[in-house]
Amino acid sequence: NDTYSPFIVSLHNKYILSQIKSGLMIIDQHVAHERILYEKALKSISSQLPFSQQLLFPQTLVLEPADYELILEIREQLFGLGFEIKFYNDNKISIQGVPFEIKPGSEKEILLEIIDEYRANERLGILEVIDNVAKSFSCKAAIKAGDKLGEIEMRELVDKLFATSMPYVCPHGRPIVIKIPLTE
Repeated sequence: NDTYSPFIVSLHNKYILSQIKSGLMIIDQHVAHERILYEKALKSISSQLPFSQQLLFPQTLVLEPADYELILEIREQLFGLGFEIKFYNDNKISIQGVPFEIKPGSEKEILLEIIDEYRANERLGILEVIDNVAKSFSCKAAIKAGDKLGEIEMRELVDKLFATSMPYVCPHGRPIVIKIPLTE
């Protein structure tokens, strides 16, 4: 079993380098977090027992008609993630609550990014609604390349990654982990 040791370091705030028995493990922090959030999102949506963070000041938004329609269409899945949204006339919505993973201040932006990603996924043929919502959310809510992580955060990310069902590939099929043996 490749357990990793005390050595863990960030490279360009994009990759996590960790020593394992057989050599070196390189983890892409964005896609690793994406895998963790994706599995959590699937569980949350299917259980319909979301963890929602109530906003002190609800965010009101006037949307394009097509965006309004789409959010209305997938509102159950969004609710399952932890979004609490009120719908009004004239394509207006109010975001009352959001999933814990969403950084305060980015609620509107992330919801709109999820909608864009959802459409892009549909064009790629991801037509199953729950899967698409989970993929769109995990992609947009995950830490980005360039986000600085402390040592404890890096360790936590690695631990959570290896607790997922598929730690080596992201929800879109990209590799998360590269192992380089000592011999190389």
